[in-house]
Amino acid sequence: MKQVRLHPLKNPVVKTIEIPGSKSYTNRALLMAALTKNQVIIKNPLFSSDTTAMIDCLNRLGIKVKEKQNTLIIESSIDDVQDATYELNAQLAATAIRFLLPLLCIVPGIKILQGEEGLNKRPIGELVNGLRQIGAKIEYLGKEGYPPLKITSSTLQSKAIHMKGDVSSQFFSALFMIAPVIGGLIITVDGIQISKPYIDMTIDTMKKFGISVMNKNYREYTIIKNQTYTCNEYTVEGDFSSAGYFFAIAALTKSTIALENLNSDSLQADKKLISVVEQMGSKITLGDNEIIIVGNGVKPVTVNMIDFPDQAQTIATLAAFANGKTVLTGLQSLHVKETDRLKASETELNKMGIQTESTYDSVTIHGGNPKGATIATYGDQRTAMSFAIAGSMIENMIINDPAVVNKTFPDFWDKLEQIGIKIERSEK
Repeated sequence: MKQVRLHPLKNPVVKTIEIPGSKSYTNRALLMAALTKNQVIIKNPLFSSDTTAMIDCLNRLGIKVKEKQNTLIIESSIDDVQDATYELNAQLAATAIRFLLPLLCIVPGIKILQGEEGLNKRPIGELVNGLRQIGAKIEYLGKEGYPPLKITSSTLQSKAIHMKGDVSSQFFSALFMIAPVIGGLIITVDGIQISKPYIDMTIDTMKKFGISVMNKNYREYTIIKNQTYTCNEYTVEGDFSSAGYFFAIAALTKSTIALENLNSDSLQADKKLISVVEQMGSKITLGDNEIIIVGNGVKPVTVNMIDFPDQAQTIATLAAFANGKTVLTGLQSLHVKETDRLKASETELNKMGIQTESTYDSVTIHGGNPKGATIATYGDQRTAMSFAIAGSMIENMIINDPAVVNKTFPDFWDKLEQIGIKIERSEK
């Protein structure tokens, strides 16, 4: 097994780091470009295993996506999909498999959609239920409610449906995006809507592609008929999910780090981490395509993270160094990520000597004096990157399976070295 050992900063640093494009926006733009009749150019996309999985699936369908310098050119659309049999593998990309499923219901042919083992263990049943309400013919080829899937429908109906809101916002985003092509859609939310900023991101991107979505306080969404995707060029903004690790490192090590390629007006969910880092004691300055953090250590906090659960592990690692009790709530969706992130955080923080307890939707961290440990990453890039934060401050932090970061942030370890954290690579 490959590992990296991190050697912490000896002193606070002043550094500038360029943040890569957003995975979430890249895969949304790719899907919408496939629904657009004309050629679409996507600038500043993220190139990672998750976005590559989406690109590969589109190409296999006959929707031509070409890479050129720092751009993607989508040369054709769903109109070019032929009546054939397709076997599509989304690898480990949840956005890819969830966004592609509705698209596969409106193109000809017999379509087999699956992922690698880790993705096939993540539930997709609520999205399938939503699609079946509008006429989708989808068959489970293995365990009920999970990939792999066989799709034989090629049309969907325009009508009102309902879905549970507390499983994944991506299910709603996926249906939003195909709604204009099928003549519109009304979706009613059963229960609470989690991860609302991700809903906002989808609606914002659709607006840039010429589509309007009516959001009735996250209780009902309407996409009216007679709307057509129109866009020639789309620029992907920098990724706040990736930036979050550097906000955290600056706060923890009392460093000053300027993060470039970040939109201070972004709708991205993980931008909310800024307010948490400020609560912990650091100062944030929003600039023109740049955000600067002046770190000042960390204090315990209590935060409801229902809108940005992907940063829970980042805050949990910071909390390990904060003297006192930190409580993070609204985390029920973390059980169905790449791994059970609540369980992973509790297990690995306890290894570091930090008393940690979790419930179904919360985690409590009793911070103070963490010690270095060898961290299992469970095939989850966010577990790897969040625990790497601790390596900026203390010795003996070893991260197993470091290549897992390729899923969303291939340059992560290189960026750590740019700010002065020494990375020692080895194989156990």
